[in-house]
Amino acid sequence: MDWNKTKTIFIIVFLILDIFLLSIFVQKLSVNNLEVFGETTFEERIKAEGIEYDFTNEVLSQAYISAKPKKFTEKEIASLEDQDVTVLNNTTIQSTLDEPYSLGEKLNTAELTSFVNSTVLYGDRYMLWNVNEEDQKIVYYQTYKDEPLFHNINSEITFYVNKDNEIISYKQTMLESFEEISEKEKLITPIQTLKAFYEDKKILPNSKVADPEVGYYTLLPLAESQVLTPTWHFVVEHEGKTEDLFINALNGQIIEIEQPEKESLE
Repeated sequence: MDWNKTKTIFIIVFLILDIFLLSIFVQKLSVNNLEVFGETTFEERIKAEGIEYDFTNEVLSQAYISAKPKKFTEKEIASLEDQDVTVLNNTTIQSTLDEPYSLGEKLNTAELTSFVNSTVLYGDRYMLWNVNEEDQKIVYYQTYKDEPLFHNINSEITFYVNKDNEIISYKQTMLESFEEISEKEKLITPIQTLKAFYEDKKILPNSKVADPEVGYYTLLPLAESQVLTPTWHFVVEHEGKTEDLFINALNGQIIEIEQPEKESLE
């Protein structure tokens, strides 16, 4: 055996192997650098445009859930005191208070929550969403595990306010029989959501983005049995005005919310 020739062959083989492994390492390093560079570029770009935010790339996991409209029983309705109650299709309570509830000159949310809990069925399962002085309405959204069900006409309370800043009536709907119907999946991150809204021109230069929250949204709110998807909610302030933005937290699809028509207080 020619040992020198054999040694040379081994050296060449190992050299080729080293070059191959080095090329894989360099390629992987380049991809990682491109990812970091792209992310940094986006953050630098929105910073240059005066878009402010202060949240991290938190990774959460949620599941799809199902629920169905609750049918209120006669026993439940009978427990509502000091109000005149009508029930539509067993699923919608319409109530007029015997005595209007004064909100005072400045709204006290703690006192309002106490009023809701003592006046409305299962009031502690709802959270304050919006106070609309122009439309004279206060809206509460039902929650699931302390997370709101966004814009669902089957799971909200609307309080109607008169010109004296008093609650005079309300309408209530509710979902029940909640069930997680899938394995938990990782949600898109807040930064990914921010980028999606930015690229869709939902977030303009010189905007301020508040900390996002997770809730649930359904595209078929009138269905007998609903499927609700985890949803990110962003509040964006721009030139003194605020806007609520929503996106499917599993597939990244932006949700366009149609504004309901104004309701009469009568």
